[in-house]
Amino acid sequence: MSVLPVVEIPPAAACCPPLSAQALAPQAAVELAPMFKALSDPVRLRLLSLIAATTEICVCDLTDAFEVTGATISHHLRVLRETGLVDCERRGTWVYYWVKKDAMNLLGGLLTSSAAPSHQDSLISAGSDVVRLLADPLRAQLVEILAGGPACTAYLVAETGAKQPNVSGHLKQLREAGVVEAEPRGRYTFYRLVPESLQGAALHLADLGANARANADNFRGALQRPEASSR
Repeated sequence: MSVLPVVEIPPAAACCPPLSAQALAPQAAVELAPMFKALSDPVRLRLLSLIAATTEICVCDLTDAFEVTGATISHHLRVLRETGLVDCERRGTWVYYWVKKDAMNLLGGLLTSSAAPSHQDSLISAGSDVVRLLADPLRAQLVEILAGGPACTAYLVAETGAKQPNVSGHLKQLREAGVVEAEPRGRYTFYRLVPESLQGAALHLADLGANARANADNFRGALQRPEASSR
């Protein structure tokens, strides 16, 4: 098994505050510019989004997602790799790609506002987030399948009939919400449900139901029309 070279984030760019908080140092700007230049191409930007949407993805799946030649995809992937945005590993005849989280966090942090999150955001419950995620039919189907035991992406694609990038994107959202966990096993990554997250969502719905039952006769916000004056 051969591993392709890894590009590290340059020292000057490693600890950059948000642009809204502090201007970039000249050397950091020089080191970060190739990353932004790499993402200025629509194909490369979409490639990065497909890779970021899953734990890892085979180059064969990336090639099938575009109406360009395999050589063109290989060129764009090389640019992303050389600028330190993705990493890869050859396994047999195929190469698997994944995003470099440090690079993604660096670029994301650089472009975000330095303002602290609002108190309102902190009040959003995890249970509410899970309920919202399961409102999507495909995500709900994935959770239903995974309730029967851990499964790899290929199995989930076969069971749902959805395209691999679409399934991977939904798995990423479920993983970030703590609904599923990823577990690498050999050349495959298996996804398993986190029971506590579903139990939290169930409690959230139960609380809403109890609240609705208790306030069933409590009408609010009705517009009152003045009584017609007697003639």
